[in-house]
Amino acid sequence: MRHWKFNKIIKYIAERGIEAVNANTDEFPVTIDYLSIFAKDEAEYQDLIEYTRELGKATDEKLAKTGKTIILKSPIETEAGLLKVIKIRKPDATRPQRGAPDFRVDDYQEFKSKYIMANGNFTLMLRADYEMIELKGVDVLVYFPSKLFDERKN
Repeated sequence: MRHWKFNKIIKYIAERGIEAVNANTDEFPVTIDYLSIFAKDEAEYQDLIEYTRELGKATDEKLAKTGKTIILKSPIETEAGLLKVIKIRKPDATRPQRGAPDFRVDDYQEFKSKYIMANGNFTLMLRADYEMIELKGVDVLVYFPSKLFDERKN
């Protein structure tokens, strides 16, 4: 994986996420919290894992069945701010999209009240110790978590 290709993938996912947010909310600007790249095949997955090995430290051995989450040594600049955490997700037929950015919202409960019922494009997803709202965008899944990455028990 070459540097320019990796950065192009990150940029593409962040931009598609911002487009989905802009098309469905009046929340702008948004700030990125986390970003997942959905590997297209096993070769790309291995290439991404190898490339990111030098970029930071893997954090989620218990979730390793779906991929690796890396805390980056040096954040990557995106249109939605500095990206500090990235997940490389294993190929999965149920995830044909290119990736998924998580965005921070100032007041999660207010955001949930405003959008979850008013717009059929949003879905509430419950997790063991937090919840998140999913928005389907063009070639991305966008998430608005009730807890930021640093607050969750990954």
